[in-house]
Amino acid sequence: MNYDKKIDEMGEDLMSLTKLTYYMEEFPYLVFYPGGKKNKSIRSINNKVRKESIHRIHTMVEESVQHITQEDVTALQAFLGLQGASVLPLLISKEGDLYLGGLVKPELFLFKTFSNEHGVPIHQEYVFETKINTLSNDKLEPLIQSLINQCIFCAKLAKYSRENWIAYLENRFQSHSLVTFAQSKKEEVQAVEKMNKSNLLSQLKYPEDIAFWRHRVEIVMRPFRSIPMDWLWSSGSTCNHQKDLIVHSEKRVMELHCDICDYQVFFYYEEDALQLNEEFDLEKVRKRVNTIERQFNEIVEKNDSLLDKLKRIRSIQLTLKPFQYKWKSVCDLLEQINKIPKQTGDIPFSPFVEIFTQLNKITIPNHEDESYLLWFSQIELPNVHVLKTIDNWEQLLNQDIGRLLTEYEKQLEEYLEQNKISRQEEFMKVNNHSLYWGEVEQMLQLIHDYAGLYPAHVITQVLIGKTSNKIRTEELHHTSQFGVLDQWLEKDAMKALKALEKEGWLQKLSKGFALTDKSIPFVEKAV
Repeated sequence: MNYDKKIDEMGEDLMSLTKLTYYMEEFPYLVFYPGGKKNKSIRSINNKVRKESIHRIHTMVEESVQHITQEDVTALQAFLGLQGASVLPLLISKEGDLYLGGLVKPELFLFKTFSNEHGVPIHQEYVFETKINTLSNDKLEPLIQSLINQCIFCAKLAKYSRENWIAYLENRFQSHSLVTFAQSKKEEVQAVEKMNKSNLLSQLKYPEDIAFWRHRVEIVMRPFRSIPMDWLWSSGSTCNHQKDLIVHSEKRVMELHCDICDYQVFFYYEEDALQLNEEFDLEKVRKRVNTIERQFNEIVEKNDSLLDKLKRIRSIQLTLKPFQYKWKSVCDLLEQINKIPKQTGDIPFSPFVEIFTQLNKITIPNHEDESYLLWFSQIELPNVHVLKTIDNWEQLLNQDIGRLLTEYEKQLEEYLEQNKISRQEEFMKVNNHSLYWGEVEQMLQLIHDYAGLYPAHVITQVLIGKTSNKIRTEELHHTSQFGVLDQWLEKDAMKALKALEKEGWLQKLSKGFALTDKSIPFVEKAV
């Protein structure tokens, strides 16, 4: 592993822990820490506890140390910042007793810093809640031996920082055999998933073959679906979320966990092996991916009619490509027409509107790849209905497309000119009041600026120019829309707002009104 822990980080960890240590000459193999956040230091240890529980623990630790290497002892002491011969930490309560049994898992100290003003804060998952004096030697001795081994394991991990380990495990995940295979077959795997949901499947003949293929997809894709997409297809090593590094010292396992993805991988330190949440037989996975692609290609090969239709659509697209610039001009005019506040007469019609609109939503790349699976997965078809309109579209291509589009463009320009509305033009009548377009724009602007802030009756008072304590306090009488309907009664101004709501220009809120998609462009224009 080529990661180096930052010296300042390691120094901070040891310094904060060392200041909390407490040694006793009669127990050289033990080190004591104040247990609990409110326990700032150890003043003394209960004599009865020293003679009974601590003496037993020390005797067993002394025996265990004889069977571990000096290298492990040195690493363990470096991990906890210990002096002398001490190797095993015990927690002491304020009263001088063993804190919840005193024995703790070494994960409690790993990658942690501790405040000099407090003792060691306790997390229940790290504590053995047991009374030492109730345990027989046969039960206590293996527990002490296991704890020492766990401390040695954590000492090895502590040589590197938490961030280094996370980066290392992320890289190991990226080099896992299933992940590397998935990356090498990314196009095929994603193509299978896409085609499994594609509307093109409904157009293929032999539905029993399709049903069988989709059944096999569920089996073939299970290994890839077992890994979150943010992990499997990320541009980096794994997902971009913050992750937890969980150490299971008893099992010599490190767990890299993402809470957002609800996914984890496991690194077995002694075996130097990273395992996924669920492992699969890679050879079977390889064969199944190849088989599922071959089966799909065989199905498509038996569907000459569909293949012909797709190629014809592609040909139509190529034929109309030189006229896209003219179609853009038509689209701009149609967009302007759709924004006209008030339209009279029918909008001019052209069959080219449908064909260009539909074709521009369709993507059919050249079939250069020999795999139909990959080709079909790149096809974008908004709906399968277009496959039934190909004959009609091809007939349109026999006409003078350029001339027809130019004529249609002129018809739209004329319609737009005829339907232009000025600010002085009457937009609607409310109780014999003429509401002009310029006034409507002002009303929309007022709603835009104060949407949801004031109830409808306050809005109408602003429009008719009626002052009140509320309006003066909120300084609404300084708005440019104040008094825009100064000749109207308040009840008529309210009817005007409701008329605009009925026509789709406003939407009612729990307090006042808001603009709709229909009215927003005119406010932006008014601004």
